[in-house]
Amino acid sequence: MRLKLPMHSDKIRLRDREQFLTRLAVLMKEGYLLPVALTLLLPMHTSKLEQTLSGITVILKGGGNAAEILKFLGFKDHVLFPVEIAEYHGRLPESIDSIAKSFSRTEQVQKKLKNILIYPVSLLIFTSVLFLFFRTSYVPNLTEMMKSLQSGDETAGVPAYLLSLPDFFIAVFLAAAFSVYVFGLLLKRQEIHQQIKWLLAVPILRGFMRLYWSHLLARELGTLLHSGISMQESLDLLQRQNYHKIIQFMTRLSHEELMMGQTFSTSLEHLSFISKDMPAFVQHGEMTGYLGKELILYSEVLMERIEQQTQALLRIIQPSFFILIAVCIVGAYLAILMPMYNLVHTI
Repeated sequence: MRLKLPMHSDKIRLRDREQFLTRLAVLMKEGYLLPVALTLLLPMHTSKLEQTLSGITVILKGGGNAAEILKFLGFKDHVLFPVEIAEYHGRLPESIDSIAKSFSRTEQVQKKLKNILIYPVSLLIFTSVLFLFFRTSYVPNLTEMMKSLQSGDETAGVPAYLLSLPDFFIAVFLAAAFSVYVFGLLLKRQEIHQQIKWLLAVPILRGFMRLYWSHLLARELGTLLHSGISMQESLDLLQRQNYHKIIQFMTRLSHEELMMGQTFSTSLEHLSFISKDMPAFVQHGEMTGYLGKELILYSEVLMERIEQQTQALLRIIQPSFFILIAVCIVGAYLAILMPMYNLVHTI
């Protein structure tokens, strides 16, 4: 059962959350208890120190755990999930350190994406403004000049729609962003099995989500098994956590098959939303007796695959924007030169 957090918990926001988690992991590895480590770190990461410390005190007095404290500090469910599981296998400092590294990878990807997009997006917006000036000032004058030089049915205006290409592309991007926003809102209202179907129906997301879910399951289950907890109990713990509903759904399906006498690797073969090679990898671990260690290794392999696919996607984004800008520029040349060409033939 989750502890009811203080009413002002939504106002707490930490600065440099990656550094906060890294320092917290270091202090806990050195033997500091969680409350003491938080007391040392929070003055460097929040301007609302008294409010934060009083909120943490309320949580601790109410029997709250590390996940509840981090939730109070503004961390999302994807952080709270491994922290709650760490309460059972006893490797909380290692889990927090792993989360900090994940934060670092995410921030690096976000920073790289920002650097990749800032120039082409700015150029596309500038091109749109420039073409708007052409449409409002240059095109009318050119059209009037052509009308004065041509006669009757031979009159042809400037194809101004070619100068609207930047506006069209920007409108497409805005429509796509709005569609993603609406998709996210509708997705949250669906049942878990329906959420999985929706995510796997998106071609770009399908491969990423399978790798990501498999990575999470392998990492947390592997850590539990490696800590000496049985398969049955590990799956039961993953079912009882409330911070990642899809992992909860996956482990419930596997646990049901284990209760019917199936092996864990066999149960994974019936899940269509995990990495295709995961059942074979798990089967090898079951045969060798080192399933926990091999699942942890497998989770690291999956994370490397996710990073490789992310980097490949980032390499495609910037050239795609430059191609769109090139199309806009070619359209502008055609819009200006085609009327001139027609005019030469009529003189």
